[in-house]
Amino acid sequence: MLGEGAFVKALFPTNEHPRRPGLLHICYCLAVARPVALVAYTSSRPWPAGTPIPLGVRIFGKVEAASLNQLPFVLYLNRLARLPMTPKWFPDITLPSQGVVATAPEGLRNQLLEAVSELVRRQRELVQQTGP
Repeated sequence: MLGEGAFVKALFPTNEHPRRPGLLHICYCLAVARPVALVAYTSSRPWPAGTPIPLGVRIFGKVEAASLNQLPFVLYLNRLARLPMTPKWFPDITLPSQGVVATAPEGLRNQLLEAVSELVRRQRELVQQTGP
């Protein structure tokens, strides 16, 4: 079910059009306050070797990603979107799965919540927020 801790298919807005549905991504759902979900961006583009990992960025390697039914990916807790929970933004929301590909276990959810809380406390200006 689409809720906190879900990795879900969403049409994450692009930087060029921050208020319109964008490209289909698997996003991480940080919070739900129906009818809106706060999701974080993910990318399957590998993190550049030798590049420091900034606050708010979490890399999921092969084993950890596979445990979440995914290929390796990078989670950007510093790139968020507040999206209406409608088919316009979540194209599979009317399906039984609601587009959810995995749900983070409680320990991981707590780690990610702590990471985003720390990011907001220490460097709030680094958090990009988009959505309608």
